[in-house]
Order: sequence, then structure tokens, then C-alpha cells
Amino acid sequence: MRNRLHPLVVALLAALPSTLAGQAVPAAPAPRVRPTGTNVRLDGKLDEPDWALADSITDFRTKEPTEGGTPSERTVVRLLATPAGLVVGWWNYDHDVANRFRSQLRRDAELRSDDYVSMMIDGLSDKRSAFYFRTNSNGALWDGEHVNFESGNEEWDGIWDARTAVQADGWTVEMLIPWATLRYPKDVSTMGMNFRRFLPRTNEEVLWRAWKRGQGYRFLEEEGTIVGFPALPPRARAELRPFVLGEGTLRERSFDANGVETIGADPASRFATGLDVKVPVTNTLTADLTVLPDFAQAEVDRQVVNLTRFPLFFPEQRPFFTEGSAIFSFGRPQQSQMFYSRRIGLGSGGAPVELPFGARVQGRVGSNQLGLLAVRTGDSEQATDLVARVRHDVLGRGYVGAMATYSDREARPGAVAGGLDVELPFILRGRENLVFAGNAAWSRDSSGAPAGAHYRFVADYPNDKADVVFRFDRIEAGYNPALGFVSQGGIDRYAGQFSLFPRPKRARVIRRFEFSLLNYDIVQRIGGPLDNASFSMRPIGVQFQSGDQLNLTVQRRFDGPTADFTLVPGTMVAAGNYWWNQVGLQYSGSNVRAWAVGASVVTGRFYDGDRTDLSLSYKLRLQPHVELNLDWSRNDVSLPAGAFVANTLRFRGDYAASPRLTATAFLQFDDQSDRAAVNARVRWTTSPGSDLYVVWNSTWPTGLDRGIPWDRPLRGGLVAKYVRFFRL
Repeated sequence: MRNRLHPLVVALLAALPSTLAGQAVPAAPAPRVRPTGTNVRLDGKLDEPDWALADSITDFRTKEPTEGGTPSERTVVRLLATPAGLVVGWWNYDHDVANRFRSQLRRDAELRSDDYVSMMIDGLSDKRSAFYFRTNSNGALWDGEHVNFESGNEEWDGIWDARTAVQADGWTVEMLIPWATLRYPKDVSTMGMNFRRFLPRTNEEVLWRAWKRGQGYRFLEEEGTIVGFPALPPRARAELRPFVLGEGTLRERSFDANGVETIGADPASRFATGLDVKVPVTNTLTADLTVLPDFAQAEVDRQVVNLTRFPLFFPEQRPFFTEGSAIFSFGRPQQSQMFYSRRIGLGSGGAPVELPFGARVQGRVGSNQLGLLAVRTGDSEQATDLVARVRHDVLGRGYVGAMATYSDREARPGAVAGGLDVELPFILRGRENLVFAGNAAWSRDSSGAPAGAHYRFVADYPNDKADVVFRFDRIEAGYNPALGFVSQGGIDRYAGQFSLFPRPKRARVIRRFEFSLLNYDIVQRIGGPLDNASFSMRPIGVQFQSGDQLNLTVQRRFDGPTADFTLVPGTMVAAGNYWWNQVGLQYSGSNVRAWAVGASVVTGRFYDGDRTDLSLSYKLRLQPHVELNLDWSRNDVSLPAGAFVANTLRFRGDYAASPRLTATAFLQFDDQSDRAAVNARVRWTTSPGSDLYVVWNSTWPTGLDRGIPWDRPLRGGLVAKYVRFFRL
């Protein structure tokens, strides 16, 4: 009898999947936020009665090292809707909690070396916009805003807070995110969210949703849904940040080649006040106003030795311009940007220019994302700079957009630029990304000047197993936006890469290989010959389970300057055509160790000579208060026209008494500018959004025969700035 039934059972089992295929599989009910009329005491202990009544989110899976695997430690998340804001509770179980990693305390430290938890909130549930909040077991705060599935704006600073506590079986977190910090429609009842935990001991990434490779934390299409939000309060009428500032500067000096001192400006002092205002135009559209802003707390630029004939790109550091900067992205970053905010309020050499007033409006209106920026500059510029941007949603997370800029500076009156762009991301087989993007833009240098155009097309396949990219740019000689950054004009640029990332079947030591079959960047003068080119391959690339990485790269380069140019004073490269080969070996140590070492060496030909580049980095973390970073690079160049060695040394030390009281010292030196500089900052967050900054900057000459005159710096100054935050 058993033998006769066996084929029937097999047939029924085989038919079962096809029978169920046409039926909807019941989805698990979405977790609910628990409304409560009482506020939570933010202490990280999770001992209020409401926590026991809230829904638990427990179905976490690993993205790394195993896709969809069971995490080595249990994680539980619950949510409360309180009058003060959304409160998120985390139970992070850990069988060895005493040995958790917790080396970071500074605000906006990435925390990638620590045990941390992170959440994403898409208050509009549009799968396009979101805020990120992260903390470690020290209670350090990091936040950012969503740009796309590959990147975010980490310069955004939201108003929120977190506290942590440690128990015998793990550590817990309470995050408080005020309603005014979030963006949501008036009738909101659900929000998109995702939760992530990182365990450095096992180099393990754990996610609630989007845990498949090719997806990840920023893959909003797979975000989870939290339901049950009560009627939430409207946004505050205004957020105000008035500040007061006092500054004292030392006497300015200069030194000639013989060390003879010349006095420039006498010591001075100043007192300043200013105001930043954030006003909600709607629940999803915000206006920011700044009056007499001062950016004394912004980090200084890194000293870099430029051994090319092209201009260097320095990132924006000033808060008014970094917040919401993603909406104003247009063109190829660092190569052909229509808008580069450092063109506003910074003169030659990065010297600040007075900004009497600035205004920005950004956010969403239906299916459109808007950005408007207007800034008035003073001093010698006396100019008005305007930027307008719109993106219209198409095809899920894609957009078609337009952008325009205007500047009326005396040197370039009536300078305008404008253009259209498009980005069309597709998802293949539920996890693979394919992106098409492009733009067409035009600029006019000044009234009556000829116009130039920029055309761009990109096809990108960025995924876990392969990354294939093709880019084309045509940048006409006349394309030079007054508020933009163009590294080179009058060219056609063909660039791309073909990389493979296979994973071993038994991934005990090696997580994945990283092979670059071809990475190319070919620049041809329009209607003319080749201008410059780079071809590289990575025959060996290994990412270990420990987090260490090792890469071997071979490169062939070409440069065809049409005029002589200077590498460093006294060493010139003559016009001509040059081909050369180089080989490089790079190693970067895992961040999860108390100490991490990185090293690289690149050697080979360089124009008509030779060049060897060395770099070393060392990072030391002493839990939980101290982090020290030391970076050294050396360029050893020998050409028929001359030989030189360029050294750059950077040191950064962070000390934190608590997550709200931190100190940083940043020291730099390079022997081409013969300059050493220090930037030291203390930041005390008296309450969320309110900060006291004390900043010291000083610069010394280093190339003098008599040594460094430590008691006579080139310039120096001490600034104290207090910002007070409150809502109306």
C-alpha cells in the first residue's frame, strides 16, 4: 500500500507550489507604533510601562557575511509616539557585552568601528526621501539625509537625541526624534522605516528589510512600513538659531626667503551676531534664512600638493550650504558641476567674503522636489547669486529635472547657466540596479559673451557581483558656469569601468574578490587629438572577512599638455605627448580594531622621468574617549627638468568627555607651501541644537633657515561662538 501511495503523494506535493502561485500569500501584519500621552524619560533604560505594550520588530537578517542569514545576536526594536516625538527603543542582546566596541563619542563620527544601531525614516513614504539616525553604545550621534541608493548627505544635522544603557545581556538605546525634525503629510498614518545593526566582532551587518545583496540600507524600495500613527502635530511655526561671536586675531606676518619678517595687519578683535531661521512653508517644504552668517566652526580645508595641470576640488564645509545640498547636484561631481557652492562667499585662496543675507527653500510639492537659493555677498564682490532647481518624479525613483543659476558680479555681470537632466534607475530581478542618466546644459560667462554647452550620458550597473559603467561628457570651451566647477573644457570625455566581485563558496577568510578588468578615462580635445588618458586594471583585489583589504593596480597614463606648466616651483613640464606606466599596491586595515594601519606604494614612470608615491596612515582608538589619526604621504619625482620630494603630514586627535563635549585638534604640514597649520575646536552641546564652539586657528612658516618661529605665526585667531536653538 505504501508503494502505491508514494507516487500520488509526490504528485500532490509537486502540484502544491503551482496551486499556491496564483494566490496571494498573507503578509505579516505591519508593526504598529504605540501612541502614548506621556513622554519618555530619555535614559536608555526602557523601563516605562508603554515599552512592554508596543509591537516588537525582531525579524532581522544578515546582509553580510551571509545574505539572509540568522544574526549571531538578537535585536528587538519598538516604537512609541509621544507628545515630544517618535521614541525608538532598541534591545541589542550581546553574549559578550563587556567587549563591545565603543571608541567613538564625537558628534557626526561615522561610528563604523563600533557596535552601532541605525534607523531610516521615510516620513513621506515616497521611497525617495529619508533621514538617517545612528548611535553607538556610548550614545554618540550621527545623522544624514538620503540622496540615492548609493550615497547620502552626511552634512545634515537634525535636532534629536539618544541615550544608552548597558545590562548584563546587552545594551539598550532610546532615540528621541522630535516631530518637527521629520517631514510628513498632514494626514500621515504610516511611515517607511528600516533598522540596521552592525556587530564589528563578526563584521556582521544586520537589517530588518532590504538585506539582499544589491539592496542595502539605502534601498528605499524595500523599506518596511510602520502603521498606527495618531494625528501628529503640525510643524513648528519657526525654528530660530541666533548666535553671538567674539574673535581676537594676532598680528599678521610674512617672511621672505631670508627669514626677514614683515608686519601686515595689527592685532584686532570683533564681535558679531547673526541669525538662522527655518520656517515651514508647508509640511513638506521648508524655507531657511540666514542673516550675517559666520562659519567659524567649519573645518578647515586639507592641504594638498597638486601635481597635475588641473584645478583641485575642495569639498564644502559651511553648514548653510551643506544642508540640503543634494537637490542642487547637476552634472558630473568634481568635474563639470553647474553649481559649486564654494563660488559663493569664498574669494581666492578660500578667504571668506561677507555674506549679509542668504535664503534657501527646499522640499517637496506633490511629485516635484524643489530647491531655491539666493545669497547676497558684500565686500568687494557686491553680488547677488541665484540658483533654482526642480526635479519631477518619474518611474519609481527616477526624475527629470531642470536647473538654472545667475550671478551679477562686477567681473562677470549677467553670468547665467541652465540645463535639463534625467536619471532613470531600474531594478532587475528584484535586486539588481541599472541606472541611465544624462544632462544637457548651457552657460554664458557674462552679458554678451558666447555660450558653451555640456552634454552628458551615463549608463551604470552597480551591483554586488559586478559594477559596469559607461560615461560620456562633451564640455565645450565656452561652458564655464560662474557658480560652477569645470575641471577642463573644450573636450570629449569617455570614461567607465568593468569590475567583478566574485565571492568564494566557503567564505571563511575572504569575503569577496574585487577585480577591475578595465577602468578608463579618455579625454580628447573637441575636433582634435588626445589630451589626457588613464587606463588601469586591478588583477588582485581582496576584501577579507576581518575588514582588511588588499589591492594590486597597474596603470597606463597619457598627458599631452599644449603649453609648459609648473609642477612645483622650479620644476616645469614642457609641452608635448607623454605615455607612462605605473604599478601600485594598497593595503587598508580593518576599522574594527583598536588600531588600524593603511599603506600604499605607487611607482613607475612620470612624464619623461620617474615617480614613486608612498602613503602611510595609522589610527588608534582608546575606548571610549580618544581617537588619534596620523597620515603621511610622500611624492618622490625625478624629471630631466628637476627633481623634488613633496611630503604632506596630517594629524588629527579627538578627545570626548561625553557625546556632548568634544575637542578636536587638526595639524597639517607640507613642504611645498612651506606651511604648518593647526585648527583646534571644542564643541559643547548644551541642549539639542544649541552649541558652544571655541576655535583656534594658526599658521606658521616652515621653510626658513632659522627654523619655525613658533612665537611669531603668520596669522592666528581665537573664536568663541554660541548658537541657541528654540522653536516657536
